[in-house]
Amino acid sequence: MPRELKNASKEEDNSDVSPNVLRVVLAFRRWGWAAFWTQVVLCVVSSVVLLQLFLFPKGTQGVLPTGVDTNPATLPGLSFAWAGVAILGASIFWNFRYTQMAKKLRSPDRPTKSQTVFQIKIGLIINLLGMLVTLIGAASIVGALTLRSQQGVVSVTGNFNLTIQPLDLQIIQASFNIIFAHFVGLVTSLWLLNRATDKPNRE
Repeated sequence: MPRELKNASKEEDNSDVSPNVLRVVLAFRRWGWAAFWTQVVLCVVSSVVLLQLFLFPKGTQGVLPTGVDTNPATLPGLSFAWAGVAILGASIFWNFRYTQMAKKLRSPDRPTKSQTVFQIKIGLIINLLGMLVTLIGAASIVGALTLRSQQGVVSVTGNFNLTIQPLDLQIIQASFNIIFAHFVGLVTSLWLLNRATDKPNRE
């Protein structure tokens, strides 16, 4: 009996909602949560890697006898990577907002189509900006590591010196994780935009 009452209440709640609106609601809820958790995981992993530069500063310092600075904390583009993380935080919030919009779309005072599209466009702008900023940072980091790898590989005594540390590669991976996270948000917003602007099914 409780299950029947629950199903009856659901039918009553959706009695004034058209099938096309329910389709949009389902898309907002599913894609919103999927993008939210994907971005949360990628954001946490990337932030942990970048935080190593501040949590373990002694382990990242190093200048070779040839004068080449191998400290990952001095790499150009790190500020752009952190900016990408900050924008990713805004994108995570916006994907959570999509899940809340799914609830609003089922209410009698649901937002209009133009208002829904406007919210999706804001999500698109957030992720496009995040991808651009992080790409600039990743390009700067890769360029700096390429120049560093060509300088002072062999010291005066003939010993082989590594100019690229494992943390350098982790920073590159973190940057691409951030880019991928913004790409996930971008695809989500584009899919929701397609759903929200799709022509109603008259069948």
